[in-house]
Amino acid sequence: MTRPAASRKLSFSLSPEGLLWQSTMAIATAFLLVASFPNFDYSFLAWVALAPLLFMLAQGVSLRRAFWLGWLVGVVFTFFAENWIAHSMVYFGGVLTVLAYAVAFFFASILALFPAVFAVAVSLLIRRFGWVAIAFAPVIWVATEWLRPFFTGVTWNALGVSQAQHFPVARLAQYGGVYLISAEIVAASALIVLLLKIRERGIGRAVGLLLLLAATPFLVRMANTEPDKATFAVATVAGVQPNLPPDSQASPEVIARDLENNIRLTKEAIDRAPDKAADIVIWAESPLALFYETDPALREKLDALARETRSYFVINTVTRDDWKYFNSIHTLSPRADATGKFLKRYDKIRLVPFGEYVPMASVLNNVVKAFATSGVGGFTAGTENVVNTLRLETQRAGIVGGSEFNPVEGIERTTNYARVGAFICYEAAYPDLVRGFVKNGATLLVNVSNDAWFGDTSGPHQHLAHARMRAIENDRDLVRVTNSGISALVTADGRVVDPLPSFNAGAQVWQVQLRRGLTFYAQHGEWFAIGCAVFSGLIVIFVLAGKFGKQQPGG
Repeated sequence: MTRPAASRKLSFSLSPEGLLWQSTMAIATAFLLVASFPNFDYSFLAWVALAPLLFMLAQGVSLRRAFWLGWLVGVVFTFFAENWIAHSMVYFGGVLTVLAYAVAFFFASILALFPAVFAVAVSLLIRRFGWVAIAFAPVIWVATEWLRPFFTGVTWNALGVSQAQHFPVARLAQYGGVYLISAEIVAASALIVLLLKIRERGIGRAVGLLLLLAATPFLVRMANTEPDKATFAVATVAGVQPNLPPDSQASPEVIARDLENNIRLTKEAIDRAPDKAADIVIWAESPLALFYETDPALREKLDALARETRSYFVINTVTRDDWKYFNSIHTLSPRADATGKFLKRYDKIRLVPFGEYVPMASVLNNVVKAFATSGVGGFTAGTENVVNTLRLETQRAGIVGGSEFNPVEGIERTTNYARVGAFICYEAAYPDLVRGFVKNGATLLVNVSNDAWFGDTSGPHQHLAHARMRAIENDRDLVRVTNSGISALVTADGRVVDPLPSFNAGAQVWQVQLRRGLTFYAQHGEWFAIGCAVFSGLIVIFVLAGKFGKQQPGG
């Protein structure tokens, strides 16, 4: 039935039913979300951010209007929170500023489809069940957030990541991953909206369910679930942050200079370490291209350095296997190996689109000739979450998390072995990928990255937030070593210890704890998110199929 002209005109007014007012409320949700993440870090705002959008949906809007409001939330949030996308293209890709921001807007528009689907699903349920359907919002949000990387490959800034600095809440991730925290956050906004209709039939039960979900962090905190400290052991780790320009020219002279600088920083760090020894040395991902397997002179130099320092070295390399190239991590042993074999190599699994590979290359290389000639897309993805067992020689105690580690009877001061799972760059944003290293036995996680591409934007801070959440989810210390910062030890409870100053060359020494126990999340993975996706899909299908009766008056 066609709406009267007066009604259509009203839809653009500032009335509660008007498009302008509803869009303003959606934009309010978007900017509350932006403020919840770095660089703003007003993480408490995340708990109310979805309330304006949910309130508008609860008024009863068309599915087309719901799609628009959800999409508007997504596009504004992504465009402003992930402004580093355009920065990289302008300053290091030579792309015109206007074109770079147009590409960033297109990227945001694609990701915005998932909040749009969320809004449509919630609106559809509201049509059937009335305001009480707002109680389904946390489950539906998690379903769309979890499904997003399956279609786009992008996990960045899942809502729960905003709470990485608050361990009492973030510890929930040890049970259901970051998506369980996302559900908690949306539940708080849904609760606010439902309280506006608390006197209506059925609303009280929905409020009760949301209160139970919202209370879960406090119930978990009250339970005595501290890990068994008898599984802790200590190792000394040195990290080198070279601060090289991301577009550095790879001439032999520059490579030789940068390599010597890394070696100098390494030795200076070891001289500051307890007993002037480091169990493990980590070099950042950087423009310093090290062809360890195919350059005998380089291999001998680095192997000699490992023997001299009596340290294992975790280094980012470029590997050629026939005609395939891999962005890799090699782990070098301080012990001479007469067989010429080295510890198992890790090849990066999650490659950066248009940076390390070209999606649909057979099509795009023909459409955009620059891809075919620029060298972009030359890497092949790895397939295995490699964990190497390092036999440590040193026996020492040290400083853990900024305070003296005082062992008691039954707790190891040191260990003879460390099992290291090392991954590269934005792989820290993929919960299940990092979990794979822990499932394979990693007692220490290592993330090497080149965040210089982000410049002085929110990118490095958001990247660190993802790493913090991975450490908490898996109850593992995680050492981040980046080209330009933020390089730091992230403890198993998400604390950032002794970060190096950003955009400065330097090295740092950390005492890390090696942990063996598995969290419920590490054992069972995304059970919560999968359950939310299945439930959301079923209830939407049943509503569309007419299995549920229409909303009753007052219901």
